[in-house]
Amino acid sequence: MTRNIDFAQWKSADPPRALLLSAPPGHGTTETCSHIIGRAKEKASRTNGSVLYFFCSSAAKSRRSTVLIHTLLHQVVCSSDGKANSIAVAFLSALVDGHFQRSLGEGFLKDDPLHKTVQKILRAPDNELIEALAEAIKKSGIQELSIIVDGLQENIVCLLFELIREATPKSEVLLTTQHTFGEIPHRVTYIEYDKERKGLHARHSPA
Repeated sequence: MTRNIDFAQWKSADPPRALLLSAPPGHGTTETCSHIIGRAKEKASRTNGSVLYFFCSSAAKSRRSTVLIHTLLHQVVCSSDGKANSIAVAFLSALVDGHFQRSLGEGFLKDDPLHKTVQKILRAPDNELIEALAEAIKKSGIQELSIIVDGLQENIVCLLFELIREATPKSEVLLTTQHTFGEIPHRVTYIEYDKERKGLHARHSPA
């Protein structure tokens, strides 16, 4: 997959552009992500940038998106010296706002212990977790960001793309999925497995 013409163009693009790869299981996306993570870490060490990454196969399917967001948040905190508290406040504040703006099956109870209240906050829907992550990234002040996620669920691809790019415009984003996309997310290069061999190159959304 890394020999794909459009993939090579994405790697050399300046400013960076978001890339979405779709391929069936066992067709090289995990290896591709590992390669890009190594390259991104080398670049980050020279430019004082940050690298966030996650392999969805490392988490149980039922909790995959939640573990994804919590892991990326942890990486944001670790790469932002001295801002851990403000980042955590930004993340939790966004989630609390989301809780009060919708109807919950289990609301906040006056006598709940603190840990139970926090658990309820952290069980927010995927879209609210991603929005909270974007707020945390903004608060971190990260200027150059690489984010690589392998095996992402289709329903959160577009939102993750959009909010991460808004939080850090100068970001390199690579997401892989096993699903085929009809409508390409905004400002994204999309490469589908085996299309180049058939003479069909990458599709691009409007800039």
